[in-house]
Amino acid sequence: MEMYEQDHSFSRRKTARLTTILAMLLLGLFAINSPATNAATGSSSSTVSQLQQSSNSAIADVAAEANPATVTVYNLQPQQNQFGDQSSTDVVPVGSGSGYIIDETGHVVTNNHVVEGGAAFEVRFEDGTMVNATLVGTDAFQDVAVLQLDLSEGQTVPGTVQFGDSSELRVGDEVIAIGSPFGEYANTVTAGIVNAVDRSLDTGEGYLMPNLIQHDADIYPGNSGGPLFNDAGEVVGMNVAKAVAPTLGNTTEQTNIGFAIEGNEVKEIVDELIADGSVARSYLGIRTELTVNGQSIVSIEPNGPVADAGLQVGDVVLKVDGDAITEENPFINELIFDHKPGEVVDLSIERNGESLTIPVTLGERPADTQ
Repeated sequence: MEMYEQDHSFSRRKTARLTTILAMLLLGLFAINSPATNAATGSSSSTVSQLQQSSNSAIADVAAEANPATVTVYNLQPQQNQFGDQSSTDVVPVGSGSGYIIDETGHVVTNNHVVEGGAAFEVRFEDGTMVNATLVGTDAFQDVAVLQLDLSEGQTVPGTVQFGDSSELRVGDEVIAIGSPFGEYANTVTAGIVNAVDRSLDTGEGYLMPNLIQHDADIYPGNSGGPLFNDAGEVVGMNVAKAVAPTLGNTTEQTNIGFAIEGNEVKEIVDELIADGSVARSYLGIRTELTVNGQSIVSIEPNGPVADAGLQVGDVVLKVDGDAITEENPFINELIFDHKPGEVVDLSIERNGESLTIPVTLGERPADTQ
């Protein structure tokens, strides 16, 4: 059984050096490979070498173009004392992640969990220049956030990157990740291949995060929010999590399984955040809990979107528009990823042993509602 962690990308700077040393030792131990040999002909070996050189050159070209636009994002929060209480109004860096500049006006894309809880934000360019930034908006469900650089008069962005079409990615395609491991090693470049597409991960919050690319480009604490490029230098994903395998003694072992949010999904959310400051997600105004039979309604908001739709406490939702509610297809996923506010959906429910179908009009989820 595997577990997944997002906090690999929100690095705590106090422990960065020790963790880094350990990681480097492990990588050094397992990165020793024997030279490739070919007993058949010398020409085949030469062809493999040429292909490798061509691949390395493409990676270097992408890095050279993309590095100026790839940044480190610092999350600043009020200083706390040893008891966890706020001790000052001054803000200090509590963690960092990665991000990338997408336009000349200074919009920076990163993960929601990189900026979550932040009172202020700083962005570091590849050359070390530090710039303040303000939060434009976030989408916690798909873990996307947008910052706006506070550029001084006459200051320009060092570079920008463009989104590609992530739907064209194939398993086996080469991808390149750039980010800031541990908040210290800015613009670290790694490469790998796409292992799978259309993955999802259990968030532990009652829903699965969908629209993920699985890849094996090395990513570390601090990489979250960093871009994943195709070999044309286009953003096709944003790194968000890494799989870890449990070991004895309640510890975990790093794997080479990384996840990035599909670029097309990121772009759609980013466009909405820049335009409106938020993402419209569906909402019913009910509290539910998962049971053996389905999603049981625990309470209904008196003035919520479906207060007068005919639903009752104790009703068990079995399907949404004909799609069964299961562990692989949670109720929240049906509402927030597969439908939009204003849509009318049919809820198939069970009430005291009787099967009913009740049409409801979805409302819009309040900004402060998870």
